[in-house]
Amino acid sequence: MQDNVRNFLSSQWPGAEISVSDFAVIAGGYSRETYRFDAKVVRAGQSELHPMILRKDPPPAAAILGSDRQLEHDLITAVKQHTTIPVPGCYFVANDPSHFGEKAMVIERVRGSGAPSALFHGGPAEDQAESVATELCEYIAQLHMTDPKLLNPDGRLDDPRNEGIDPSTWDRYIDTTCEYYLRGYEDIRFDPFPYWLDALLWLRRNKPKPVPIRLCHGDFNPSNFLYEDGHVTCLIDWENARMGDPREDLGWMAQMDLLSNTNIMGSVKADGGFLGHYNKITGFDVTPEELEYFRIFTAGNVGTPVGAAVKRRMVKEHMQTMHMYIFQPFLVSFYAMAGMMKYPMPTGAA
Repeated sequence: MQDNVRNFLSSQWPGAEISVSDFAVIAGGYSRETYRFDAKVVRAGQSELHPMILRKDPPPAAAILGSDRQLEHDLITAVKQHTTIPVPGCYFVANDPSHFGEKAMVIERVRGSGAPSALFHGGPAEDQAESVATELCEYIAQLHMTDPKLLNPDGRLDDPRNEGIDPSTWDRYIDTTCEYYLRGYEDIRFDPFPYWLDALLWLRRNKPKPVPIRLCHGDFNPSNFLYEDGHVTCLIDWENARMGDPREDLGWMAQMDLLSNTNIMGSVKADGGFLGHYNKITGFDVTPEELEYFRIFTAGNVGTPVGAAVKRRMVKEHMQTMHMYIFQPFLVSFYAMAGMMKYPMPTGAA
């Protein structure tokens, strides 16, 4: 793979002398194969060192999320151009799979720590938690307040997975997304008790007030940012971005905050907390009850394609084991879903 990277960069920088060093796999980023490296580029006697990341698609049968590297590149470029949200620079897209076996992209490797656990529970960066969480809140609010026409000018982010989702109005978006989830339930209806089916029907019956459709990050969670010296240095992993309800990003952060044993949502002090600060910036007046609704709603956005990937594993279309691991957060969410839907809950030891 290291030789492939060097050859690809040479094709993109003709006439330059390219060397690649410190090549290594990055753990995490489970939907893509991810590598870090340094590229030394010598041109006209001048030497430059570029810290880089390669994000490569897995084989289609094993893919957890169907996403497009060119679309991700174009979105990152638009976010960098039209907002102050820190995102990585994107160098090149390899749409020809002959370079790496599948489509790939080469992006900037941004400085900063990707260890959110250090911010909490007495961790070494605990003194940075409030400022980092506040900036995260402000950046996601800025994303949701940016004119969608600037970030999605050609409509490719309306339904990037081609699942029949229609964001032309808020009601159509919620209805067609629930229909997508219900179709996907056929892939995971081996669950011993149909919490998820009940949750999907509950979503349709209990729609909250509408808000404007906006560009959503799609995987806004404690693992998808970098920080340094009390500041967010980068929001990463934009592959699941799409048009949707902005409360989805908040609901997913709340859900993953709980499952990750972090405290992003509870670390913002301005304006009474994360929701208060977000509402002051956006004017969307998101309530705690709406946040609970979108904790369930966004579980479907991730759980539906992951469930399909698990099903393909069960019928041996591929033999990857990672999908079973990724499916765990979705399964353990069932207990939280049951509570939100007012199921009778156990009160003591069995």
